[in-house]
Amino acid sequence: MKAFFKNIVITLVTFYILLFVLDVIYTTIYNHPIKARSKVTWLRSLEPNQELDYALFGSSRVFFHLNPVQIKKETGLNGINLSYPAADNFEIKLMVKEFFKKHRAKKIFVQVDDRYNVENFNKLAINPWIPFIKEDSIYNDIKAVDSAAVYKRYLPFYRYMLSDSRLGFREIVLSFFKPNMFEATNGFAPMVGQINENSKPMALHIIDKKNQHLETIIDICKKEKVELFFFTAPYFNTQLNTEVLKKQLPNYHDFYSSISDINCFSDHLHLNEKGAKQFTTLFSDTYFKN
Repeated sequence: MKAFFKNIVITLVTFYILLFVLDVIYTTIYNHPIKARSKVTWLRSLEPNQELDYALFGSSRVFFHLNPVQIKKETGLNGINLSYPAADNFEIKLMVKEFFKKHRAKKIFVQVDDRYNVENFNKLAINPWIPFIKEDSIYNDIKAVDSAAVYKRYLPFYRYMLSDSRLGFREIVLSFFKPNMFEATNGFAPMVGQINENSKPMALHIIDKKNQHLETIIDICKKEKVELFFFTAPYFNTQLNTEVLKKQLPNYHDFYSSISDINCFSDHLHLNEKGAKQFTTLFSDTYFKN
């Protein structure tokens, strides 16, 4: 019996050491990627102390909509698109905080829309942050919205097993040789396709109250003495009470009905490549023309 328990203890200790070693290896690779696979690892891998004219934050409705390379050609201004698909207000706040750790921008732009009231973390969009959850600044934010954060931080390799499809072995291997789709355009990627001409109208609603994460972004930009602008990107054939956003947010501009051509949309929420080119010009003319 004593030998049996001894073998169990040895097995458990060996298993723990293996998980600890794997945790160190995975985290090291995410901290020093050969090919940054997410916007989070890309931002963290950029040369520090960049002085930019502007930085864009948001979800796929910025990622696929605003092209910094085109803005550079039209205005001469240098900027970066730090939005990524599925990001809600919490993840946008994390990205703004991460940006200001090592970089500066004269203007910050945050896209808001029908997801304005969301204050929880997004299960998909939170994944790029999980490899860095042992850093106090990131952990403290995540634990405020995720009750499992303590296990993800302190149980070795648990966070990678929990998100294996997004952070596991396949993603680690791809980080050695497969480049991302956005680095060459400073964070932009075009969306293909066109919305079905028979698509039914959409009606979306925003509740009139403040969002704690956006309020934090406002406070950060005041502290950093950076101009902050909020805006809503175009929708197709959609009703949305954006007057709430104008009431609640400073320096807000509403583009939600600014493009009506069906050929510019891949779906109700997203512009295709043609629409993105048109919206980028409209965005440049609105904010950078003078």
